[in-house]
Amino acid sequence: MTETANDSLFETVLASTVHDMKNSLSLLLARLEEISLQLEPEPRMQQPVAALHYEAGRINMLLMQLLSLYKLDRRQLTVNPVEVDVIAFAEDCIAAHAPAAEQGGIRLELDCDEDLIGFFDPDLIGIAINNILGNSIRYSRSRVRLSVTPQGRGLDFIIADDGAGYPAEMIDRPGEYATRIDSSSGSTGLGLFFSDTVARLHRRGERRGHIELGNGAPLGGGCFRLSLP
Repeated sequence: MTETANDSLFETVLASTVHDMKNSLSLLLARLEEISLQLEPEPRMQQPVAALHYEAGRINMLLMQLLSLYKLDRRQLTVNPVEVDVIAFAEDCIAAHAPAAEQGGIRLELDCDEDLIGFFDPDLIGIAINNILGNSIRYSRSRVRLSVTPQGRGLDFIIADDGAGYPAEMIDRPGEYATRIDSSSGSTGLGLFFSDTVARLHRRGERRGHIELGNGAPLGGGCFRLSLP
């Protein structure tokens, strides 16, 4: 069997395994929901269950990201933009990270017009936003803010924190996110690569979505911006 055939077989097996893992995690998440409801009279027991639910959900999100990148490599990834109630979308993102934020003493903030309507793929953009939110919570000191603002006919999703900020090389060399490995933190930049990829898959005429990284304003730490046309 040739090296190319071996690679193709490995990729197929990997995709199939990830899909099976995702199904198992979905069952686990459903069971944890049931346990959480049963533990409502015991608040002290709910916190560890909530932590388990968050971590299982995070793994599920990472597997969805991996599957999406696999489909992208096979040119099978399609964007399905729909009309989105942006405040409801943003509130769902914040709610998904509330247990982890509370456990870490991090205040989650949301700044979004209640009447804002967007047109994008909520599944792909949801994976991107949730990934960055999770990382921001891990590296912030006390605050993380998700802001969504209209820009022309498009939207800007901004995630800011009060942590140490992004490394200078990440800001100075955009587009190389997947190849930048931080040995001290174990970060591969894959979340940023995925965010940039799905942003660019959204287009209006000649305009494409994109991401930008910065430090400083508005909370003094890192600032991630995902712009959709």
